[in-house]
Amino acid sequence: MDEDGRDEDPLARALRALGSSDPGVDVVALTAAARGRSRAVRRRRRTAAGAVAAVAVVLPLGLSRWPGLEQPVRTRTAAPQPAVGVPAAALLDDAAVRAVLPSATADPGLSQVVAPGADPDEAGAGVGLCRDDVFGLPATVVAARSAGWSLDATVVQPLQQSVTERVLLLRDGGAREFVLQAREQAGECAADAPESAPWRVLPGSGVGDDSVTGWTTVFAGENPQHRVRVVAREGDAVVDLTAEVFAADEDALVERVQELAADALARAAAEVTR
Repeated sequence: MDEDGRDEDPLARALRALGSSDPGVDVVALTAAARGRSRAVRRRRRTAAGAVAAVAVVLPLGLSRWPGLEQPVRTRTAAPQPAVGVPAAALLDDAAVRAVLPSATADPGLSQVVAPGADPDEAGAGVGLCRDDVFGLPATVVAARSAGWSLDATVVQPLQQSVTERVLLLRDGGAREFVLQAREQAGECAADAPESAPWRVLPGSGVGDDSVTGWTTVFAGENPQHRVRVVAREGDAVVDLTAEVFAADEDALVERVQELAADALARAAAEVTR
């Protein structure tokens, strides 16, 4: 402890002891000089430590730029592009179909996939609205997918009921031509419709960009079964939807099927990849 009450370091105590034994020694001057050198040493040490830390940070960042070191090779990977076609998500799901045909279940026998590049005839693009007349558009079909839902016959409803959907992706104006040919053939459905009563037709049913709806009674009686078909397009996607359902109110059934077709077309237009 010095005269001011501060702790002394060992060097100061040694110098003060030396001054006590040798009055000729200037203890104050020696102590001040020693403390100055001590501070200078500490500053040099801090400066050196900072320089080492700076090198540790900068060296990895600049290492690849030093002469004689190989530069890393960077390659760009192209993002995968979705395949052109009609995915399963472009079709209706069970819940949507049951709004028209309650308790219906998916029928694998009514499902088909026509992949891009396959024989266009596999798409079955030539089925007319009320007759099996070929539309004459197979060359424009890029891809297609179909699905179906059914309900077995019962004593009360003696015919199988079903909903079938087909989504087609066409090119070169094929979607527009597809609906046009369906409408042209619908003109013959009222007078010549094999295996059913005459059809009623709405040439423009307000579904999508363009559409045609036809319906008929295939089983008459107190509990009749009706067939309703909607062919509609949006852009180059076409939905061809048919429902064969027992219903007392034919007009209400036609309206429900058209709503289902609008839902189907919205899904198709959003999900097909062109």
